[in-house]
Amino acid sequence: MERSDIEGKSMTEEINDLLERLKFSEEESIQVISKNDVQNARGFESWAVGKIMATEIPNREAMYRVFKSLWFTKEEVDFVALKEGVVIVKFGCQEDRSRILNLTPWLFDRCLFSMLPFEKGKDFDSYEFWWSPFWLRIYNIPFELLERQMVLDVRNALGELVAIDWRDRNGGWTEFVRIKVKINVLKPLRRVVKVLDREGTEVIGVIKYERLPDFCYGCGIIGHSSKICRHNKEASKLNESNLQYGSWMRAPLVYPTQDRNIRRNGVELMKSKDQMNADREESQSNSRGESEQMGQKGKETSGEEESMSTSPWEKRSHKAMRDGLGRFKSKRKRHRGLGGENGEESPTKLVKRRLLENVSPFKAVAGDQPRQEQ
Repeated sequence: MERSDIEGKSMTEEINDLLERLKFSEEESIQVISKNDVQNARGFESWAVGKIMATEIPNREAMYRVFKSLWFTKEEVDFVALKEGVVIVKFGCQEDRSRILNLTPWLFDRCLFSMLPFEKGKDFDSYEFWWSPFWLRIYNIPFELLERQMVLDVRNALGELVAIDWRDRNGGWTEFVRIKVKINVLKPLRRVVKVLDREGTEVIGVIKYERLPDFCYGCGIIGHSSKICRHNKEASKLNESNLQYGSWMRAPLVYPTQDRNIRRNGVELMKSKDQMNADREESQSNSRGESEQMGQKGKETSGEEESMSTSPWEKRSHKAMRDGLGRFKSKRKRHRGLGGENGEESPTKLVKRRLLENVSPFKAVAGDQPRQEQ
């Protein structure tokens, strides 16, 4: 095999070709059985795969530290750098991964760090890192068109619809439509969307992006500036008067008259059919598991009660306890005193009084005298 052919192949392909040619010895054919528990063996289910979508790669170690401080994960998170800018993000639990992925996009040093769920056995070159979700605001839409059906109509033109935010600062859509859409960052950013109303009148909506990373004002592609643009060689010579893209495409994060503590709400997550089927199967399996656990707990409780009721020794002990409590309650009796008043006397006084009544002095003297013979 020539050297050029070896350099053209990846490490995985080279190893696979090598394993096909090798003949293993008896010792090399012995299989090692892994004894990892299920939790450790399936730890990859909480992983994610990320990549920096920028021409100039920032400091990775600094990015790791910043993300760890921002994410506030329940479990420890680790970063493993691979070739060509790919990074494996090892979350400690699936809850952390789901929350961080739902908060995408994540930026560091104005560069996009695109993340996707890790899939077992999938080649890293097969991950579509260029599809990244962004929050979009569509301005200049007439008030009568600010409705859900309009959003569903334009979603095919903008990309895959991820979520819809039904409220702005006034409690409803009054100034713009806010939606989360997956866009292709390898293509120029979309600036407008044209909508036709029922009368056939064309309305042009202007698109602004939230948390938009650095992009080229010459070609409109994310990941580089106009100074190093390879798509538009004249981008560096353009001025503000003839630029087709610009900072006006960035949406303001806070309104000038809006309280910074007010958060937006009313977000509707849009799920695909595969996600809905997976969630339905997961909920059914969870409900079955919970019902089985409740049934098992009920059996254990009934077994404990049955063993308590069928034990002869415990029966006698419980009966003795009940009888003792009954006697203790009945020991204090009310008696009538010499003046006719009612009062309570202690068990000790009650015993002394009964002894004095049963054994009088006259009976004691008569009992001591010898019986006379007749």
